[in-house]
Amino acid sequence: MTTRVLVCCDRVIMGEGMRALLERHHLKVQVETTLRGSLSTAAETGPDILVAVAPLVTLDNIDRLTELARLGKTILLSKPENTHRAFEALRVGVRAVLSAETSVEELVHVIKTITEVNAIIAPEEAQEALTRYWRSKAPKNLRPDLTPRETEVLILLTQGKTNTEMAGHLSVSSTTVRSHVHRVLRKLGAATRAQAVAIAYESGLLGTCPGYGSPTR
Repeated sequence: MTTRVLVCCDRVIMGEGMRALLERHHLKVQVETTLRGSLSTAAETGPDILVAVAPLVTLDNIDRLTELARLGKTILLSKPENTHRAFEALRVGVRAVLSAETSVEELVHVIKTITEVNAIIAPEEAQEALTRYWRSKAPKNLRPDLTPRETEVLILLTQGKTNTEMAGHLSVSSTTVRSHVHRVLRKLGAATRAQAVAIAYESGLLGTCPGYGSPTR
């Protein structure tokens, strides 16, 4: 199945250049040159990935980023000098922040990664700030009352498993998996699956999970 990508870029030449390069990697690409057009097209077509290119949308336009992130998995291509602020975008739902100088190959790799798994990707310059942010959000001495099955689900979440994959591994329905995931997120105080994984890692919770690294059926 072809991944559908919406490139949001206010420079026509750059946008069309990105389209040509990305389509060489068997991606279906559409380009919008205005924020209004980007939001309208994303709402109407539901692309798999949105690539927001500065300066159409920047880390100083957090409300615009939030709007885009609500419409699909969003990657922000930011000015290199601003990538250390990536956590500002990730906290409102953006899935990845990359430098505008990122290679096409790396961008394609990130597109494929966040299409296939529920992940967040930040540049190295932002790792320290991102870690501090997640730690500030993680409850101190976190020991949520997870059931054995919820613990298994949390471990599978850290492995990037989809609901379908978890259902097969646990021999339950996808509906049951969704219920387990919802309860895990609620107990961890997380808004998203990626945030739940970050909280579990940063709080040290995973180190207390029996069988971490090799969950059993």
